[in-house]
Amino acid sequence: MLKCGGEWSTVADMVHHNQRQEPNPSIRSNGIKNYFKKMPLVDEDQELVLVLSGLWTMAMSQPNDKELPSLGIFECMASLINKGINNKSWLQKNQNIYIPYYAAHIIGSYTMNNVEFAMKALDCGVLVPLLELLKGQMTWVEQRVAIRAIGHLAIYEKTFKGVAIYEEEIVKLAMKLASTCLEVVYKEFVGVKDLNVRLKYHCDLLTRGVRGV
Repeated sequence: MLKCGGEWSTVADMVHHNQRQEPNPSIRSNGIKNYFKKMPLVDEDQELVLVLSGLWTMAMSQPNDKELPSLGIFECMASLINKGINNKSWLQKNQNIYIPYYAAHIIGSYTMNNVEFAMKALDCGVLVPLLELLKGQMTWVEQRVAIRAIGHLAIYEKTFKGVAIYEEEIVKLAMKLASTCLEVVYKEFVGVKDLNVRLKYHCDLLTRGVRGV
């Protein structure tokens, strides 16, 4: 297993391990917090996409668990999205291309039904990176998961004002996405005549977990 700074290489494994064997909760919490801080700084980790996939699974299965949101997961996800947008060479390494997608889904899963987490996510600066995805910095897949996450942030009275600052921009981008998505999907997938190219595109969508978009 790869390691980062002498710590477990995946937060999911670390949480599972420490729940069973670490008697001191503060040691476990500090380990997770430190890993979240270091994760966006690591350029060479072939298992990073597996980490994000595992975290998304945890976010979906335990969306009201306060532990990871309290230890820096929102700051970490925002940083990873920014890194994917601004560091194209890193994005093309290993399977890093999928990381912004998973990061946006993790944000959305934790904020879907929890106003406390939505408030914390906004305070941690997730909105601007999500807006960049919505603008089309990557693909229509990330655009759709970004608007989902932004929608979750906007549904609560306590967070609406924070999202409404970008109201005009969000509405325009959402309308454009809704009006062009079918054309984009046809052009990039359905209408592609080269079977190999079409199958690869389909494989990429499935790998990104398109059923959750």
